[in-house]
Amino acid sequence: MTVLYFYDDNKAYDHSQVYIDDTQVPNPLPANATTVAPEQGLYGIPKWTGTTWVGITRDEWLAQQPEAKPVAPTIDQQFQAQLALQMATMQKNQAEFNAQILLQLVDTKEAAVTQTTPATPATSAVTSTVAPAATSAIPTATLATQTATSAAAETK
Repeated sequence: MTVLYFYDDNKAYDHSQVYIDDTQVPNPLPANATTVAPEQGLYGIPKWTGTTWVGITRDEWLAQQPEAKPVAPTIDQQFQAQLALQMATMQKNQAEFNAQILLQLVDTKEAAVTQTTPATPATSAVTSTVAPAATSAIPTATLATQTATSAAAETK
């Protein structure tokens, strides 16, 4: 495999061409080509001296680059940024609100558990009848009938 490096009339690097089969390499080489590869680390467009490629250093290349000018955002971009900020603020506020609601719900459940007092014998039948019914699918009229029946049975 052979690579030819071509340069223009000013001896500046132009392009390269790869020949996989060495028999396809032109013989003699074109007047504007060489088999000498440009060195790694050359900046800018390398130039052929007749024996080597020369270029500029990185610092020289950076000095030649134009200064970056800050670009002011357009009205649409400013508007989009404001909307994105508003949306982020709303999402943060919603998350804080959700957390507060969950904490209040936990506090309410804990308060309900701590307010439960030990049952007396007269209310134990009513409490035991009402508790299972609250979690079942028994209609309210049936629940009232059961409660009244158990209260009457306890008074006898």
